[in-house]
Amino acid sequence: MFTFFVLAGCSTEPAPAAKPKSRVDAVAAVPKKAADTEAFCDGRDVGTFAWPELDGPPPPKASTWRWVNVWATWCKPCIAEMPMIREWATRLGTESAPVSQEFLSVDATAAVLSTFMAQHAAFPATARLNDVTKLQPWLTSVGLDSSASLPLHLFVDEKDQIRCVRMGALGENDYDAIKAVIQGK
Repeated sequence: MFTFFVLAGCSTEPAPAAKPKSRVDAVAAVPKKAADTEAFCDGRDVGTFAWPELDGPPPPKASTWRWVNVWATWCKPCIAEMPMIREWATRLGTESAPVSQEFLSVDATAAVLSTFMAQHAAFPATARLNDVTKLQPWLTSVGLDSSASLPLHLFVDEKDQIRCVRMGALGENDYDAIKAVIQGK
């Protein structure tokens, strides 16, 4: 009787050869939805926004959502994404998602930022953190780990509540997620 069960599970035909996995199969991931704000934001609803100590006065408070971009002149991804995010802010305004952009430099000295801005006239007016040693406590206050990497993007609603924090450079496919965040989705 034991033999019957063993033989019943066997076949005299050869088993089909297993298809070897390609490198693509091995690394394929579930694609993100275009406007997946949960996946886009590294932190959500993390508290009230307050500027760190700056060299000068903070930008005037906007009556719309604010997109605060934290960057530095030595950060290549920060510089590379700047034209794209500036264009996106304009585009968002035409698509019923108005947002003002504010920029915070974390360069070590005002001279470094001033020299860079003189050489790059198209870059936006930028506030500068007055003491880089205060960056880590400020990052913690906005819901990020003190070792967060640049660029940083904070999306702040009209009531100064930080609704989304994004760490790292943005890609062309992030526009819809940003629009969804600003529209409160």
